[in-house]
Amino acid sequence: MVSNGTAKAKRALPLRARRDEDKEARRRLILQEALGLYTATSYAEVKMADVAERSRLAKGTVFLYFPTKEALFLALLEALLFAWFEKLEGLLSSGAGRWTGERVARTVAESLEGQEPLTRLLALLQTVLEQNVTPAQARGFKERLLEALGRTGALLEERLAFLGPGEGGRFLLHLHALVTGLRQMADVAPVTREVLELPHMAPLRVDFTRELTEALTTLLRGLEAR
Repeated sequence: MVSNGTAKAKRALPLRARRDEDKEARRRLILQEALGLYTATSYAEVKMADVAERSRLAKGTVFLYFPTKEALFLALLEALLFAWFEKLEGLLSSGAGRWTGERVARTVAESLEGQEPLTRLLALLQTVLEQNVTPAQARGFKERLLEALGRTGALLEERLAFLGPGEGGRFLLHLHALVTGLRQMADVAPVTREVLELPHMAPLRVDFTRELTEALTTLLRGLEAR
């Protein structure tokens, strides 16, 4: 015979599951609304109160999930970044035919097209987002990043025989540096954009995808020529 206490515990399990699902759904909602605000404005302009209002939650509730604005946007970056890793791995795994440095460079650069929120947040990672989070939050992010670098780096090494063990991951670190710099150069203020439209200013204009493709191609050619 099942005791009353055991029966109550069994009845409580679905309720706990629903609560966990509700919490995760609320967390995803907060991230979604933060992404919407960030895409339309900038990091500096997004306020936690605005995120709460768009999520139809009390401001204090948002802080229960993300104790600081930096923690919120680090979580958003994490979601976008690891979705991109998955996308890139799919592209590298599914492509038929011979892989060259030029093809890999083009594939990587094109995988970032339409990923402006991700590349903009990457440019804020070290200087802003990691400045006001807990060690546990920072370590959780870095652990997942390390795992992704190892997995995707190994796939790059399979595609390009001239990459030695560990060099695929190093390539991805160099990619991060290039993305950070080129995104900042490509995203100029409106007044600067107007100046750069002058014909003689053409050499200062930065096309993110084209410049990234060329930079990655040059990097991989150098590694192949060693």
